[in-house]
Amino acid sequence: MAAEIHAFIQTLFLISTSLCLCFSIRNSIPNGFLKFLFVLPFFFLFLYIPLQFQTIHLRGTLGFFIGWLGSFKLLLFAFGKGPLCSAATSSSLRRFLAVASLPIDIPEHKPPPDRSDPDPLLPLSFAAKLGFLILTFAAIYFKNRFYPNVVLILFCLLIYLLLEILIGGATALAEAVLGVEFLPFFDEPYLSDSLQDFWGRRWNLVSSRILRSAVFDPCRKLAGTFVGKKPAAIIAVMATFAVSGVMHELIYFYMGRLTPTWEVSWFFLIHGVCLAAEMAVKSAVGGRFRPPRVVSGLLTIGFVMATSFWLFFPQLLRFKADVRMLEEYASLGAFVKSVTAEMIAPLFISFQVK
Repeated sequence: MAAEIHAFIQTLFLISTSLCLCFSIRNSIPNGFLKFLFVLPFFFLFLYIPLQFQTIHLRGTLGFFIGWLGSFKLLLFAFGKGPLCSAATSSSLRRFLAVASLPIDIPEHKPPPDRSDPDPLLPLSFAAKLGFLILTFAAIYFKNRFYPNVVLILFCLLIYLLLEILIGGATALAEAVLGVEFLPFFDEPYLSDSLQDFWGRRWNLVSSRILRSAVFDPCRKLAGTFVGKKPAAIIAVMATFAVSGVMHELIYFYMGRLTPTWEVSWFFLIHGVCLAAEMAVKSAVGGRFRPPRVVSGLLTIGFVMATSFWLFFPQLLRFKADVRMLEEYASLGAFVKSVTAEMIAPLFISFQVK
């Protein structure tokens, strides 16, 4: 554990140095191919960084923060796009470092509310989510006493609540330090009433914005030169979900070091197809038919959970992510206890001598 913490500190220095160099050339090198060549070594460095760690927590966290989001942000930065090129971010080195290395984004303007009807359920408070997270961890510890489908439901809760608590806490800390308001990472995804609502407006909003800038918009523009506007949007949706699937495969590889099975890619491709079909149906119906919010919400969350059971979680279970996470918590606790004892022992001896 001590070696892992030492490597993590060295990695933080390496990431900060790399991003400082990128910040220093933000205005001196024009956007385009030349800046892309300058950024390219850091892009590959960010992809490599998660591979040097042994704990599943650091592999997964750095794989998501740096290997995926950080590298994509640098590619967008090279062409004058994305969160690193906004006026609020590029004007401050501290903000540039925070936005580049964390799953946060500074909104250019506060978006107006786009839902005409209120949510049928009230959003959960932070304290309630923290309580549910603790209960979920406790339940997973005794997972052998539950039916397999119940364990998969617990995994759904764990992934959402863990991301919500950790990233929400990091975002709140960054807001307090930097004095700016960041885009929320989630917007109560359990209240979604359609796949378009779930993926576009509620789940992982930072990744959605990056994928829109890096994949969806270029693909729609390119496809639009060959086909109509609506088919181009469908093609762009499929390309976006395909790229998201590949990046999730990469994160799974970081965490488990297992050969990809492409189940996760199929998960996202299926959701891309269903989302494209949903868009086509909405366009054809034209708002003449709209199911009750509660019904559409249950169908949406049910579909997301069912496909997760089928394709998203098997690979996590294959490399025993839950077992390894609990083992690492125990190892970290033992390490903290050992360090604390080493710090207190000299004080205790000194007190006895006196």
